[in-house]
Amino acid sequence: MKQPWQHIIYLFLLLLTSTGWAQNSENNIDARKRAVDYFHLESTSLMEQERYDEAFELLVHSHALDSASTAIQYSLAPYYSILNKDSIACRMLENIVRKEPDNEAYNDALVNQYARTGNWKAAITVYERIIGTTHSKNEIYKSLYTLYCNDSNYEKALEVLEKIESLEGKSNELTILKLQQYLYLNRHEEIIAVLEQAIIENPDDTRFTTMLGETYAIMGKHDLAEKTYKNVLDKSPDDALALEALVNLYAETKNDEAFCSTIEKLIKSEKVQTEVRLTNLVSYILYKEVNDSAYIKPFYEGLLQLPYDQLELHESYADYLEYKKANTSELIPIYEKIVELDSENISAIIKLLQYAIQDENKDAVFKYADEALLYLPQRLELYFYKGFSSYLLGNKKESIEIYRQGLEKRDSDTDPAVIAAVFTTIGDTYHELDMSKESYAAYDSALVYDPYKLEVLNNYAYYLSLENRELEKALEMSHKTVTAEPENQTYLDTYAWILFKAKRYEEAKAYAEKIISLNEDMSYIVLHHIGDIYAKCGNIDKAVAYWEKAREAGDDTKILNKKIKKRKYYNGATY
Repeated sequence: MKQPWQHIIYLFLLLLTSTGWAQNSENNIDARKRAVDYFHLESTSLMEQERYDEAFELLVHSHALDSASTAIQYSLAPYYSILNKDSIACRMLENIVRKEPDNEAYNDALVNQYARTGNWKAAITVYERIIGTTHSKNEIYKSLYTLYCNDSNYEKALEVLEKIESLEGKSNELTILKLQQYLYLNRHEEIIAVLEQAIIENPDDTRFTTMLGETYAIMGKHDLAEKTYKNVLDKSPDDALALEALVNLYAETKNDEAFCSTIEKLIKSEKVQTEVRLTNLVSYILYKEVNDSAYIKPFYEGLLQLPYDQLELHESYADYLEYKKANTSELIPIYEKIVELDSENISAIIKLLQYAIQDENKDAVFKYADEALLYLPQRLELYFYKGFSSYLLGNKKESIEIYRQGLEKRDSDTDPAVIAAVFTTIGDTYHELDMSKESYAAYDSALVYDPYKLEVLNNYAYYLSLENRELEKALEMSHKTVTAEPENQTYLDTYAWILFKAKRYEEAKAYAEKIISLNEDMSYIVLHHIGDIYAKCGNIDKAVAYWEKAREAGDDTKILNKKIKKRKYYNGATY
């Protein structure tokens, strides 16, 4: 259905072609202009209402009525840019700038369009043309500075900074920008001259002295660089910039002893920002790992006594212990401290739960999950672990109730994969309780959240086959698993067995022989299945051979012994 304003356009266009309008060309032109102005105004209103599609369509119609209008082209260009039709946007903006070369808004829009497509030189040309006439010289110069830098024209960037300085006066920020350009141009002597002057003018700003040292280091004057950094540290022993610069100098000159003592001072300094501390800590640990790995743990343990950045330092130590594959006895206290410092640290909580399960500490699993739920009641993973601990403690029905409590707490941010995993576990637990109806309902829910969850598809299909029901559905689910993992013995066995139950024996044999070709160890259930398949395909010798292998692997059921003794297939459970 067309919008009301579209009807207005169509009626207007119809009137333009009618006899009465054609008789008076002056009235025609005036009416067309009024209509275009009206539609342009309406498009602006629609944009303010965030009805962008309608605004765009109205602008297109307006442009059709008056293709020469600079205002309409100016409004249309951003839409074409968003639609990745940059050539159209650029053509419109170039056109309106030709018509109104002194219009700052049009020039700015054209520069932005050129910049969007990386055409720095064209953008520079626009601003260089208008810089003499504009009232916004400072802003234009600042934009030109960025454009020259993007175009790697550092000489011009430096010239612009000089002009900005002449307009605004000297500032530390401008000085630093000028130093960057000198550095790009390898004009080290000029850098030194600027820095020496900046040090005189800013005696309390140690940045300039540190930068002077870095310049000496770049020039290969390492002794002079070291002396300059130490001048800073004599006045301010914990100056982070000077310490870090000195660390880099000692690393470059391979002064190991000085490197170690300086970087340790930097890492332990209370005045150093957390990010700087951790970055240098990682560098130091990598260095020590190669040169003296035995030193690392005592060093970390000393850091953990510092009164600042406790959380970050414990997390760093945990990362190192994980990297070293440390025992859980070392890792658990660190993660417990992390959770103590940050009760909502889900990654540390999950680690504690995983290690408690690994150590078969069922009570600890329950405790960690239960405590974490006080702070993170929406985290379904925690209910999963709590429920699993209850399961491990032998309380299967209680575990299902805990899982369901978690499902009730989930929200739109809950990961669908986690929801699928919880429903899967519920389904598995119901199956162990011989509650097939409830088990299948849970599996169906799991597949809603993850339609290709292979373990669900496999187990669901296999359990249906054991009950000799819905075999077509079972085959469809099982086929997805063998398509996804064509060499997975478990999935192949399930598919072969369902084909067997569907009396498609030759097809079942093809998959059984695929299992055999994998040359993997097979469980007695798989061996028993293969024997049954060969029996139904008329190869009783092979059937008996695989039944005997099943018995050797641990299958001592009456039905298997009967098959071997009678050399005949008998219907009955294979597990």
